[in-house]
Amino acid sequence: MKLRGVVTSLAIGLAACSRGDDAPDAPELPRTAADSAAADAGVLGAEITRLLDLAADYRSSHRGRAPRTLRDLATDSLTPTLARSVRAAGNTSFVTVAFRNPAGRRYRSCTGDLSVLESAGIGGGDYQLSCTMPDGTTQPVRVGGIE
Repeated sequence: MKLRGVVTSLAIGLAACSRGDDAPDAPELPRTAADSAAADAGVLGAEITRLLDLAADYRSSHRGRAPRTLRDLATDSLTPTLARSVRAAGNTSFVTVAFRNPAGRRYRSCTGDLSVLESAGIGGGDYQLSCTMPDGTTQPVRVGGIE
């Protein structure tokens, strides 16, 4: 008798969950230029901070020497949508991430150094990157933060 009640409850729960749209929700596309810029900067910024975190780990375990290549970070230079590079100047690392197909993007690429990690940790999650526009001009861009 107890099993029948559990099965009945489960059947009612499943029926209630299946009401509504059968199609999954499509991801929402940015509606304005500002939304598009924030989305592009967010994608590039997330990858930059991930790579800078790896660079900081590398530097701490290699006596202060910054990684010179992505191979030092055990990372490929290409993903399906992004192209990545790293360069070192002294004991700091600079990471650049670019869209492989920048058509329709607000930013073509963004670059950040290890100070990005510090800024993100201290400043409530926001940090500044240097981003290149499709026309080739470069501008500072604020990314992240508490909304």
